[in-house]
Amino acid sequence: MGAGAVDAIVEVALVDEVFDFYGPGADAQPAELLVHGSEVDYEESEEYDDSYAEAGDQSDREDGLADSAEAERLRAFLQRLVTELGLTARVRLSETPDELRAEITGEDLGILIGRRGQTIDAVEYLASIAVFPGAHARRKHVELDAEGYKERRRQQIERVALRKAEEAIKRGRPVELAPMSPAERKIVHLSLKGRNDVVTASQGREPNRSVVISPVR
Repeated sequence: MGAGAVDAIVEVALVDEVFDFYGPGADAQPAELLVHGSEVDYEESEEYDDSYAEAGDQSDREDGLADSAEAERLRAFLQRLVTELGLTARVRLSETPDELRAEITGEDLGILIGRRGQTIDAVEYLASIAVFPGAHARRKHVELDAEGYKERRRQQIERVALRKAEEAIKRGRPVELAPMSPAERKIVHLSLKGRNDVVTASQGREPNRSVVISPVR
């Protein structure tokens, strides 16, 4: 797919007509990533304005300026995506010299978010390739979110990382977190990057790769 010709692993599963995009109930999140004993899954925003709840996509840009060529490609990619998924959604774009960001809001976006955010992470990766297809193109970071899911997830993981860092310091030995996706592990690394009392490292193989937080002796 133009991303360095790396091997891909495709997992296929036969499902019933009614498919649970959040996985079976027994497939719970790690205890340290739970809030008040329950999983934090996608929830509809209480601030959702149904005045634009029509079929298809309606898009706008936060700063009111004309889109760059890259932003137009991202908009077209996401418009096609939500249309093919049969979703009612609005895409808001924002752009900086280093980042393209799209916030998707609408109804029934669980299918776009996927189980523990895996689908939107995959869409974000594909969107980056679609927007910057050349191997030597100057790339901006592409960031997608749906109804604020990834931002809530990021804050949750950051709290876990800080708590586990304090635990590692108190115990004087490494603390291993539950297996996480590459995007989630990156959040842990970045949240503790500025500290001089702990270090982080990833270990294991996918899909069971995890972060270990070790105190600096």
